Amino acid sequence: MNQSRRSVLQGVLGAGAAGLLVGGAAPLPATRPRVVSKGTGLGLRWLGVAGWELSFAGRSVLFDPYLSRMPYAGADGGLDPALPLRLDADLVEHVAERELSGAPELILISHGHFDHLADVPQLLSRPGWSGERVRTLCDTTSRHLLGAMGTPAHRMADVVAVSGGDHLQFDGYSVEVFRSLHSRQQDYTSFAPGTRDAVPARPRTLGDLVEGQTLAFQVSVEGGPSVLLTGTSNVAERELAGARPDVAVIGMSGYAAVHGYPDRLLAALGAPALLLPCHHDDMVTPLRDSGITGTVSSDAVTALTQAVERQGRGDTTRVLAPRHLELLDVMGGAAG
Repeated sequence: MNQSRRSVLQGVLGAGAAGLLVGGAAPLPATRPRVVSKGTGLGLRWLGVAGWELSFAGRSVLFDPYLSRMPYAGADGGLDPALPLRLDADLVEHVAERELSGAPELILISHGHFDHLADVPQLLSRPGWSGERVRTLCDTTSRHLLGAMGTPAHRMADVVAVSGGDHLQFDGYSVEVFRSLHSRQQDYTSFAPGTRDAVPARPRTLGDLVEGQTLAFQVSVEGGPSVLLTGTSNVAERELAGARPDVAVIGMSGYAAVHGYPDRLLAALGAPALLLPCHHDDMVTPLRDSGITGTVSSDAVTALTQAVERQGRGDTTRVLAPRHLELLDVMGGAAG
């Protein structure tokens, strides 16, 4: 393991991180939310479903910040695209005001589905962030959907359509964009597929927020760790050739119809020091509900841990089960 990844793992073990390391490590005590603002440290806060906040050097980046947790299941228990969008504006505002580190300078959107994009227009419209510039990176479909949902014009000017292969430089960090794939349902279909080449009518149902092109992102802090962010449970592993993140956030919703996942993903990434499952809670229990921890699937952690063991990487890679809204401190280090 190179020096950067060793520093990441040692930082997790020594920082009193929220969550639980598995694969032989002892439980770690919870920490109070705070901003990592100095040095090359990185704070990671799970927002539920596929959402994360990354905080470093006094700034923050959001990934798939879905907070409304609206009903999605039909009579058969599966995703029902005909259900109405029921955004929880009060909860979104509560989390933005009380739990996040402040106005993000960047929002990353993996694809257009409701549980990834639906709350971004409200976040971009917050009066409390009106004096801050917030850029958004997404595919073209997601950009059109944001416009259809009433995102303010001055914010839309900072919504940039990207595609796999883009590698953008920001102040103190870079963002690499990878083409990715959406997970498959048990009958091998995908939920709400489709693209939008122009701004459509205002979305009213879950199915109106179509997938578009699914993307993954790698955020690399200069002098610090790199984090791969995936929002779905599928992988185009050849697109990830050469990516060697220190931390990999791995979508772990249903993937039975996807061959060899997560083993193919781990093989493509090498040996990240830290694996963080996401998209493995029930998606509907409110973030302020004391019982939300009980909605997390332990099978997701087990599946990742077993994949690590099958590939003989137990000495270099650890799996951590994150807790909603609690901060994980990751220490950076120069690559060696």
